[in-house]
Amino acid sequence: MLSHLDNHTIDIIVFAIANMVNILLAVMFVCRAQGRAKAEQSLGMAFLVLVIPVFLAAVRNFTSGRNWWTAVLPALLVLFAVVELVLDYVLKSNFRTTPWLWPYIALYYLALLGMVGYSFLVGRTFGFITLSTYFLNLFATWYSYSKAGHG
Repeated sequence: MLSHLDNHTIDIIVFAIANMVNILLAVMFVCRAQGRAKAEQSLGMAFLVLVIPVFLAAVRNFTSGRNWWTAVLPALLVLFAVVELVLDYVLKSNFRTTPWLWPYIALYYLALLGMVGYSFLVGRTFGFITLSTYFLNLFATWYSYSKAGHG
């Protein structure tokens, strides 16, 4: 599983997916604000699929003895994706109106910031690119909140 790739290639893949996730989620939040539920759900599923190679990279980084952060930081995004899958797609829970919203939001931002951190540890330019798409996502979340009442 990804064993044929060198560490730098793994890092570039994780960096690229971190930015795709930020952009994808930003578009998803705009769709939510515009009441486009089908597009929102499709983009949410695309997010879940994008996390699969991040999971593989985290496992590979862990099993190959790389620094702890190369496994832990992407694992936060994987953990968030699992929670998202269970709550929104399996249970179809309306948890956003419960006290569980705050731990969910904390995990969401921790996961995204973990990807920013990973990108900075790969290289400063990579970090600033990921930070930029993170802020784009943050702006889209605010837009969704202002229109739909939640991000």
